[in-house]
Amino acid sequence: MRAAAMSTFLYTLLGLTVGASLHCSVRREISPCTCRVQEPNTNTILVACERMTSFTQVVDALREKFAPEVEISLRIAYSRLDDFMNHTFQELGLDVTNLKLNHDNLSSLPESVFAGLGRTEYLSLADNSLPDVPHHILRQMPVLKTLDISRCRLQAISDMDFQNIPDLQHLVLAGNNISQLDQSSLPRTIRHLHLGRNNITHLNGTLRGLTDLEWLFLNGNHLTTLDEQLPQEGNKLALLHAGNNKLQKLPQELRNFIILDSLFFQHNQLLNLGGTIQRARKLKRLHLNNNKIQELSSDEFAELDSLEDLQLGHNELISLNGSLAPLRSLRCLNLTNNLLQEFSLREIQGLRRLRIIDLSYNKVSHLSGRMENLVEPETRIVELRLDHNRLQNLDGALMGVHGLQKLNLSNNLLEKIAPDDLIGLEDLRILDVSFNRLTTLEETSKTFLPSLEQLYASHNSLTALKQDFHGLPTLCWADLSHNQIHTVGRDLASKTRCRMHRILGILRVYLTGNPVLCDAQLVETIAEMEANHTKLHGLGHCLSVNHTASTTSPSA
Repeated sequence: MRAAAMSTFLYTLLGLTVGASLHCSVRREISPCTCRVQEPNTNTILVACERMTSFTQVVDALREKFAPEVEISLRIAYSRLDDFMNHTFQELGLDVTNLKLNHDNLSSLPESVFAGLGRTEYLSLADNSLPDVPHHILRQMPVLKTLDISRCRLQAISDMDFQNIPDLQHLVLAGNNISQLDQSSLPRTIRHLHLGRNNITHLNGTLRGLTDLEWLFLNGNHLTTLDEQLPQEGNKLALLHAGNNKLQKLPQELRNFIILDSLFFQHNQLLNLGGTIQRARKLKRLHLNNNKIQELSSDEFAELDSLEDLQLGHNELISLNGSLAPLRSLRCLNLTNNLLQEFSLREIQGLRRLRIIDLSYNKVSHLSGRMENLVEPETRIVELRLDHNRLQNLDGALMGVHGLQKLNLSNNLLEKIAPDDLIGLEDLRILDVSFNRLTTLEETSKTFLPSLEQLYASHNSLTALKQDFHGLPTLCWADLSHNQIHTVGRDLASKTRCRMHRILGILRVYLTGNPVLCDAQLVETIAEMEANHTKLHGLGHCLSVNHTASTTSPSA
């Protein structure tokens, strides 16, 4: 997951929202702090105090400025709080239900300062310099439900740290230096736990009793095994992120986690799946990329009929072994950077919701199983990536791929495209055959591609352009640069009129790096094409040569 997407995901899980707001009535009186009304709960005021020079400044700005019945979400960030110990939050006279102290360079937290926070349910101390969990201040917040101590240089979690917060449900400890976890250090009430990006080598049985756990982040540690480390009763676990570790196998306990929605085990050292997720009927996302998986058993995904996203890129797969058949909800299949030498379209037979297939960077030299014979009309592959393989021909295997809009065949060994290869691709908008060994595109004139808008055929061995675009009535972009083209026929685009999103435009043909003959016939061809809404690019040297010749020739 990208950082921005993950942050949004975490905020959602923690019950935090970022949305529209209204100004609060005392915004001028509390300067330099600011405030706004949180919607939809208009009884909560969001107060922000940033770059304050002291805690005294915060107290002076906010003291008794809000009615007692108003709930306050208070954020003090990027501030110097050297006089912290001289005050208490009780002095503010506020009902603080949500408190964030971020980027304040805090290294010690006197317990007395946190008096008056008996109704605080959310506390964030992220991005400070706290070597230990400040458990002494937590007793001042008996109803705390969410605690965030991310990126604070924590080194260990002891069995004393969270004893004073019996209702803790959401605990975020990401981005610290934690290497030690006491066995009974985490409250059994926890539902959401983030231990990602630490230095944990073993979980020490810490999670075994967390029977209410719903999501768990363990990514970015040094874990070599999860066997007998996950909750003994995983009936509520819906999300598990254990990517970027050193795991060689999936824990057998996954067999019992039947309501799993998302599994992330990318960037590990997995060799196989061991049948551990066959019963995960509710699983929608499975990320296993960047491992060492060599094989899939035919029943590997036996009951995964809810799976939508399968990431298996950057592994060592040589065969799919018919394992994809049960994945009736699959929408995205990523197999990039494996060792597949052949791909049969029988593998995706019946996968009616599949939209994207990435087979790039494999060793595929042969496609088998024609789509027209195997795949139901309801199957509509939108994008197929076959670039960086070893294909010498297509053998008509892609004939009738319903709904295909983007086809990438670049960086293969294709020497020709036969008329049958592209028949039935009526929705194809983008075709990339660059970096192959094509000597002609003449056969495309015999294939009708009514929706094709962009054609990429650079870095081939094309020698002439004649009627190559006659089967491409709506083409708008053709990159034919760096070939061996010496002749451009004036009839090339006579049956083509650029049309993109139903808007008429100009067909642009790029010919940079070709040995095009600069003669009078070419000048006439260029003029005729421009009259037909077609522009040839990369021939500026020809125009300058002909202009020089015409201006220096004797007048009649």
